[in-house]
Amino acid sequence: MVLLAIETSSRQLGVAAIDGDRLLASYDVLGDYPHAVELPAAVTRVLREAQTSLDRLEALVVDIGPGSFTGLRIGLAFVKALAYLRKTPVVGIASLDVLAAQLPGARGIICPVLDAKQKNVYTARYHLDGGGLTRVTEYLLGPAAEVVPQLKEPVLLLGDGCATYRDQLLARCPKGQIIPPEGWLPRASTLA
Repeated sequence: MVLLAIETSSRQLGVAAIDGDRLLASYDVLGDYPHAVELPAAVTRVLREAQTSLDRLEALVVDIGPGSFTGLRIGLAFVKALAYLRKTPVVGIASLDVLAAQLPGARGIICPVLDAKQKNVYTARYHLDGGGLTRVTEYLLGPAAEVVPQLKEPVLLLGDGCATYRDQLLARCPKGQIIPPEGWLPRASTLA
């Protein structure tokens, strides 16, 4: 089953193609929202590298946020147009789920934190063990000091909210470990 994933929820644009569990090709570019200009060429590039075509896609996968309003709008409109023209199914996945899934070797609690602006964050709490990744809270929006749970056990924190709210996050999660910034943006390969 060949799937094409499109990630536009942050400053990083990403496109990836997979066949089953095998990554065929991926492309990520980080910039000041290159989405509208780069997305069509990125899709063409990934399909060419994957040696496949739009006609062979069995589904499209797209990040549905939270994230950049403009980036999400571009990605969703692009996917909607492709899906409509080719009658291809679409699967939407939340940014927080994508971020949590980017730590496949981790064990325990994962807490992605995205800056929602106006002194708020988007977050959810996940548990990762041998059985896979499970979201154990609802998606939450509010001040970091209110919506990030107080946890005594070790927790992995990631996302762009870690930069702005680092002290508040570590106060709520004293055994928290903040993942390096390279892991703070959702990747198309993980989305796929």
